[in-house]
Amino acid sequence: HPDYHDEIDIEFLGTIPGEPYTLQTNIYVRAGNVGSGRYVTGREQQIHLWFDPTKDFHRYSILWTPYKIVFSVDGVPIRKYPRTDASTFPTRPMWVYGSIWDASSWATDNGRYKVDYRYQPFVAKYTAFVITDCTQSKAV
Repeated sequence: HPDYHDEIDIEFLGTIPGEPYTLQTNIYVRAGNVGSGRYVTGREQQIHLWFDPTKDFHRYSILWTPYKIVFSVDGVPIRKYPRTDASTFPTRPMWVYGSIWDASSWATDNGRYKVDYRYQPFVAKYTAFVITDCTQSKAV
């Protein structure tokens, strides 16, 4: 993505042994690269999952309308972010992509647990990926 962008995403954070899996939802407005000095409005929220996401496939979704953003897992809303101010709500076109990256320096108990590369390759599988557009004709 370019140096000045909006971003809405779902991230699986590293797992601390014996603790629930953690999903982090992020909403960034006018984000810039670290050290760029650009203005960033960020809203992050962590959700402890009520299931083990490695045991079966699950449906993760982001509903982004002109009025709200709703993050869901298997049809259950886990976070609702209403548009209360234009300066804190994403409005720019965005890219859609999936990736795996090592965030163990901060994501697992502030770096206490590192990625164990003995278990590579790490694979993400996406099925039934659907993108639909939203018109701004009425509030949803």
